[in-house]
Amino acid sequence: MTGVLFPLAATVLAAALTWWCCIRPMARTRTCHATPAPGLKEELRVAREELQRLHDETTPPTDSTDRPETLNR
Repeated sequence: MTGVLFPLAATVLAAALTWWCCIRPMARTRTCHATPAPGLKEELRVAREELQRLHDETTPPTDSTDRPETLNR
């Protein structure tokens, strides 16, 4: 019987902490995160544009000799 009490108590504690730290705050605001600040949205937009530009500039090598050598051992 005592071998069951510790795992049961740990499970109850984990459920209580999950409710207190995660579910309760989400239920109050009805969202899981706050809305990002306007400055953050602008930074994300600029970063996405730069990433897209880098993807567009990068082209794969056309010649197989441009690639690093692989050694078959």
